[in-house]
Amino acid sequence: MNYFIYILLNILLPIFIQIFLGYIIKKVTNFNNKPLAVIQLYIIIPALLFVSMYNAKIDRSIAIKISLHSIMIFILLYILSVIISKIFKYNKTTSSSFSNSICLYNSGNFCLPLVQILYNNPIAVSVQIVIMTVQSIVTNTVGIYSVSAGKKNVKQGIVEIMKVPMIYCIVLALLLRGMEINVAKPILNALNSLGSAMVPVALISLGAQLAETKYSFKMPKVYFSNFIRLVISPILAYGLVLLLGLKGMAAEIAVISSSAPTAVNAVLLAIQYDSDPEFASQAVFFSTIISSISVTFVIFLVVGRL
Repeated sequence: MNYFIYILLNILLPIFIQIFLGYIIKKVTNFNNKPLAVIQLYIIIPALLFVSMYNAKIDRSIAIKISLHSIMIFILLYILSVIISKIFKYNKTTSSSFSNSICLYNSGNFCLPLVQILYNNPIAVSVQIVIMTVQSIVTNTVGIYSVSAGKKNVKQGIVEIMKVPMIYCIVLALLLRGMEINVAKPILNALNSLGSAMVPVALISLGAQLAETKYSFKMPKVYFSNFIRLVISPILAYGLVLLLGLKGMAAEIAVISSSAPTAVNAVLLAIQYDSDPEFASQAVFFSTIISSISVTFVIFLVVGRL
């Protein structure tokens, strides 16, 4: 119990304090958080990605297993969401939004800061970045295809993700490292400085996005979605870790990451394609709040035990 409280107070509470600050500032000032999101997407995350992949010595076999784990957990959750949607006879828009609320989780704004605080290790960050990259591809292909109901195909989704600089930063970092080309120290220092801003900016941005969410306690399917996202997902992830033979820190991160709350992208996609945005907003809001306890419990169970 003491260790559980320690995790809650020293790992999760600092994260939620920063989220709460973003929430309060948004409510008080109603600032436009779009520029913050743009800075994060095009400057801070690419800088962190480049530095992490350039410096870290993540084993190729581990990277492959982590990627495979992320893909497999997505497939299992997607199949589960489709089965549930058919059982409860959700309409097409609710069904697609329900699938995204379960399959798309916050591997960036939430998990990256969490892993940085929890491990303070560049290899740990690299493992989470591999997971985030897979999630980005899934979000911009299957996620878009799911809510667009045929308006946008997978090929167009791939074109969309190719416009985002994250992939190019990863490829460039791996290429330079593989060719043993040294990056000039002023450039590396600048990128390190930018990447260090990831934790506060990401969490404040998440809080600001949550402040725009309208919430209600009268949507039972939201809690069903939250239960699968926060409880069933890490259980499945644990089983896949054993199946793939992942061990140590990489295995822990794979399970912890799978317990993250629903991604804000699920709301953005639902709004863009008019696919039950009210449900998506509720799923993101409540899963983020509940995750303060559920993620603490997952960390308590897996850290040092895999």
